[in-house]
Amino acid sequence: NKILIPEAAGALVCIAAMGFILINFQKLSVWYLLLCGFVSVFILLVLPFFSVKVIRKMRSVNISDKNFKQSLLEYSKSKKQFVFVQKLNFYLGAILMLTILPVMGKLISGADFFKETNLWYAYAVAFPFFYLISKWIFKNYNKINADAENILKELES
Repeated sequence: NKILIPEAAGALVCIAAMGFILINFQKLSVWYLLLCGFVSVFILLVLPFFSVKVIRKMRSVNISDKNFKQSLLEYSKSKKQFVFVQKLNFYLGAILMLTILPVMGKLISGADFFKETNLWYAYAVAFPFFYLISKWIFKNYNKINADAENILKELES
């Protein structure tokens, strides 16, 4: 649940942002804004799908139906998939940040951020924060996974 609740909240944010972009897609009149909008919608669709899928797989490990070794192996396999998905989310999140900023700028304020020089300053300021927050989240998720794996190992002994 320590992983599921934040991921579910993030999935809801992704779905809301995707809906907002799709509802207002006609306002993206220039080809590069349309491309950014399409990439943003695609990433906003993929991010929650893979996260929820791998979390569901991790939660489906049933220690009562299998012996401890099988349960531990199954959990370890799903944990590796979760770590892979989190790394993928990090890279897709970086791409999303590049593409969604001009899209939201156009949809919310009507400004074409590609024609404004301040956009690059926003990227320069936002990327270090994105990196630090992503690193912190990844570290916490790894700690939660390690704790769950240790519980399974303790149950085995």
